[in-house]
Amino acid sequence: MLQQTRRYLICIVFGLTMVIATSCVDTENESYAPEKTTSPQTLLDEKIEYYRYLYPEIVFLILNGDDELPADMIALDQVLGYQPKSMDYEHPAELREDLMFVSVGRVELMLQSKMPSSSLFKTDTPLSQQEYICVLTINLYDMAADSIRSTQHLLELPQKVIQKIPKDLLLPPGDYLAFVIDHEIYHCLKSMYVGPQLMSHKKLWGEYNIFHNELGADAYALGMHIKTRDEDSIFAKNIMRIRGMALYNGDPDHLTCKALEQVLKIPSNNIAEMSAYEVFDMANRIKDRLTTDYDEYIRHLASKVQAMKELGVEEQISEEFLNKIKGIPADPKEVKALVANARRCSSDLCGNEFEQGKCE
Repeated sequence: MLQQTRRYLICIVFGLTMVIATSCVDTENESYAPEKTTSPQTLLDEKIEYYRYLYPEIVFLILNGDDELPADMIALDQVLGYQPKSMDYEHPAELREDLMFVSVGRVELMLQSKMPSSSLFKTDTPLSQQEYICVLTINLYDMAADSIRSTQHLLELPQKVIQKIPKDLLLPPGDYLAFVIDHEIYHCLKSMYVGPQLMSHKKLWGEYNIFHNELGADAYALGMHIKTRDEDSIFAKNIMRIRGMALYNGDPDHLTCKALEQVLKIPSNNIAEMSAYEVFDMANRIKDRLTTDYDEYIRHLASKVQAMKELGVEEQISEEFLNKIKGIPADPKEVKALVANARRCSSDLCGNEFEQGKCE
């Protein structure tokens, strides 16, 4: 039984990928609004300082991967202390060390691949009064050097493709970086104040939880963007277009359009008046409304896979994953709607030049 649970821990932390290549704030209602001239590092520093003010019980540790990887991991080890505990996943006490091993391994993998991520830990030997540590991997250059790189970071298409997107539809690097930071911080806040992912031996339990948590994270990040800007920005609409193209990237867990639509239905001035805590509560309500039961999620996932096949990107689906949903029927109506939405979003970005994931 313990061996089976160890395998479960590895699956929930790393997931089963479908893609082959894989300053101080004065009040709780204020938020950091980046100026166009703000450097990515300054934006990151001020956003994190904002969250440190809001949540003084949490240490926010940023690992950027710019230094030697061993140095980042040594710093993480020193901060975590002697007997840390993952707060992201429910687990039996006897498997605490196993879960920590794979959780730290995931942080290292995210640094190596220069991907943003977040992990929440609790240490029994804190370096300060704070017991909780939110570890973020944020590579500034990879996501915020310019609007081309920011858009490519989210859309995951070749640079020559991104360059064909009209300039006003690209993601401004400052807005995108702020969105990523808020998105990742949501995951730590969810583990801290809502609770960890519960245990289950269901085959796709990790994907099930990832998808629903991504709904909450995107709703929160977009809500924080609107709170900061106090306007219905082009950025918000472009985020929804790009998320609507997630199937082209073999990334169904980030098809979060329904959550983003729910945020955009709320008047922007209402969101602007919310505190950051209220934006977090709003995102959780949206996530809860959109959460399905496990069997419904599996059928929905089968429909997404069939839609990917019809979009011509089935090569991005691994055989291992296909075996897990083998025999689960897709819903033809949902497949049709998913394909139409993906094509509509791609057309909005690239016009009629978009074909099977490429603007030609």
